[in-house]
Amino acid sequence: MYAPKDRKELIVPVRLDLESTFNFACDREMACFTKCCRDAHIILTPLDVIRMKRRLDLSSDEFLMIYTTLGHIEKSELPVPVLKTLEDDEKKCPFLGGEGCKIYEDRPVACRYYPIGSGMFHNKDAESNERFFALIKEPHCLGHGMGQDWTVAEWRENQGIDQYDDANSGWVELVLKRKSLGPFINIPDKTLQMFFMACYNIDAFRRFVFESKFLDVFVVSPERREQMASDDVELLKFAFEWLKKTLFGEGDLEIRELVADGRSVEI
Repeated sequence: MYAPKDRKELIVPVRLDLESTFNFACDREMACFTKCCRDAHIILTPLDVIRMKRRLDLSSDEFLMIYTTLGHIEKSELPVPVLKTLEDDEKKCPFLGGEGCKIYEDRPVACRYYPIGSGMFHNKDAESNERFFALIKEPHCLGHGMGQDWTVAEWRENQGIDQYDDANSGWVELVLKRKSLGPFINIPDKTLQMFFMACYNIDAFRRFVFESKFLDVFVVSPERREQMASDDVELLKFAFEWLKKTLFGEGDLEIRELVADGRSVEI
């Protein structure tokens, strides 16, 4: 999720797994402190948007408009919000202050992973997708070999990454499924807009679910409706289920009988 933007320096990735070890430190006394917060291309995940918009007391509509620009997930047409940088010579992160990150407790998962990059490989012959990691060594970063030894698993726990990966797992599955279809399958613009709303604009998706005839089409228990009405993460899980059903015809989300029989309902 983290990638340098228009940099000439060579970045050497080293492939790792959960038990691989690396030595790293990041401290405000280091000369390179916050250099990784400049001129970086930060793709935001669904939970990133939820955590950051809550922190700033904004709706997801407002957060996306003020702090992001539209990007696309690598090797696909799937839209994704990218964190805007300031329009200055250093292209700093908008949340970078004199003492470091001003929203550190709710920083994006890409920032939590650094200096580790994370990816997922879709193996059609396996029961589950294969996660892999890479150690990123950028010339400006002085933290390599300057701290304690970590396994990737320890680093993930220390940085609070597990909860992000758990919440975003349905989104990752959707992305991998789309990529597995290959470049010759086209997704209509309206469907891409639907994907963006459900994954990133959680407040707009909540209006869509509760203020249209959506619930006349899909079967959702009263208990789950109550959770979705007030809990962004629960609604996000439902959004992934809905996209899986509508995009790929998969999953357990039930469609009401009148729709299944061909009697359409406008939502």
